[in-house]
Amino acid sequence: MRISDRILFDGVRANLQHNLGQVARVGEELASGRRLHVPSDDPVATAQALRHRRDLALNRQYLRGVDAARARLSAVDQALGGLTETLQRARELALQAGSGVLGTDQMQAIGVELNQLVQHAIQLGNTSFAGQFLFAGTKTTTPPFAPTGDPNVPTSVTYTGNAVAIAQDLGQGVQVRVDVPGNQAVLPAIQALIQLRDAVTAGDSVAATGPALSALDGALDTVLQVRGSVGARVNRLDAIGNQLTEEQTSLEGLRSGLEEIDVADTVVRLNAARNVYEAALGAAARAIQPSLLDFLR
Repeated sequence: MRISDRILFDGVRANLQHNLGQVARVGEELASGRRLHVPSDDPVATAQALRHRRDLALNRQYLRGVDAARARLSAVDQALGGLTETLQRARELALQAGSGVLGTDQMQAIGVELNQLVQHAIQLGNTSFAGQFLFAGTKTTTPPFAPTGDPNVPTSVTYTGNAVAIAQDLGQGVQVRVDVPGNQAVLPAIQALIQLRDAVTAGDSVAATGPALSALDGALDTVLQVRGSVGARVNRLDAIGNQLTEEQTSLEGLRSGLEEIDVADTVVRLNAARNVYEAALGAAARAIQPSLLDFLR
């Protein structure tokens, strides 16, 4: 079978273009640091890399959720910590008032301080974080505790929030509650403080160390229990955050292995492609010997 010069030239040119294309592709990988530029480079690896990117995006979203939940619960615990100190100070004042050795002026002075503690407790109950009231349930745009009567000497307080839970999504089927209903944790404390203040202001030392102190101790126990629950949720957030961080590292490694190059291996492949191309050039030069003068002879 006779092979014409044109067929030979076309075959050599096609092979050279193919080899040069290999050099260009490997060189582009080395220059960009990426193995995948278009889906056709490796359709299977591209599909896997896209799945890993989607999972990484979800993971980052959940990690941001962990940070937001931790910050919110930290603000809740800080407010409850202030309420704990307020109740403990009120308990000290109740014991002083119930000693039976204080005069009227001293009892009135304790009553004035207790009234300040009442106002401070209301302020803590209306604590806001990132523009949301922490103890209002889902009614986060309205202060949950409204004093009745003279705001400087409130006779009672009304809770205007609700007990609907606020949960943060931190994974598929994973939620952590990030709120504390104010009517369960804060309202009893404010009511106990008002009861104690009224007893002391009336000069009733028996009531101050009796029903009022009992209500105060009950409110303090409740606040401490709620703080323990908040602490447990923060610990769970830490565990979830650690797990998500480990998953993030693993997914990033898988994505990188699919999309990014191994520099040492790519350098070897580039040198090999260059050697093949140069060898093909040499072979082509030897195979295509005739010139125009050869045809004219």
